[in-house]
Amino acid sequence: MNGSAWLAVSLGVASGLATFPASAAISAQIPPECGSFSAFENELEQRLADGGAPEPTRITLTPEASGYLLVVEAGHQRRELHDASCQELLRAAVVITLALLEPKREEPTPPAPELVRAPPVPPPLPAPAAPKTSSHSRPKLAFGPGVGLHLGTLPQATLMLEFDAQLKWSRFGVALGLRYLLPTSTTDERGRSVNIRAPGAYLAGLFEPWQRVQTRLGVATYRLSAVGSGSAAPRDGSAWEVAPTLGASFTPFERALFWTSVGLEGQLNLLRPSFDVVEILNYHEVFRVPLLSASAFARAGVAF
Repeated sequence: MNGSAWLAVSLGVASGLATFPASAAISAQIPPECGSFSAFENELEQRLADGGAPEPTRITLTPEASGYLLVVEAGHQRRELHDASCQELLRAAVVITLALLEPKREEPTPPAPELVRAPPVPPPLPAPAAPKTSSHSRPKLAFGPGVGLHLGTLPQATLMLEFDAQLKWSRFGVALGLRYLLPTSTTDERGRSVNIRAPGAYLAGLFEPWQRVQTRLGVATYRLSAVGSGSAAPRDGSAWEVAPTLGASFTPFERALFWTSVGLEGQLNLLRPSFDVVEILNYHEVFRVPLLSASAFARAGVAF
């Protein structure tokens, strides 16, 4: 506190002592921003006008980190209050002084919550967010068997068996699978026939534009194995078929580890083998793989 402030406080104390009863020894240390000693003395004197005989009293208001500390000492008694507002503490000092000097006098005590204010507690720091471990941050493996109907690669529509495996990151992934087309046969107008079966495999990229909807773009290959009959010199033979594929599927059921899906797939047979008289029947062509093939399938499996 600077010299002028101390001088103002000293003058206030001196004037208070000049007007207060001689038996009252009142001293105060009040910062200028909190109020004046003369105002405090006048209010206290008005309340003691009914003839109280005050004891030596000292009032001290000192700033601290969280506000101000009020200390009231009267006789052998001492009271302390903490508050952020020193003006509130100065008003409370009058009530406390009266309570200490005249304990028998019924003076209402200010509610504790208005006078005693605990220092504000800083809000707790937010806990660091736990690392996400959802399917968007780690690959998801899914696999399972499937069954379907295939049309186009063999002479007639046939049952298709497969085993499908997928590795997915978020909406993208890759699929790898094995297939087997059950054998079918065809016979020409001269009674020459060929029976063909086709094991195969596929590799495709995955994209899921919406939840439970998956599209695929890839390539499939089949090894067509044929057995001919009806000619003078029947022969067996085999040939490879290679075709880009495009498909889509929907997942109607997915819970915990288990899932099911249904879908369609089309393929463009760029490499189209044929079975004819030179290769099998030693006669004219009996069967040639068409340009387009299609499959409808259903799958079920587990995912991790």
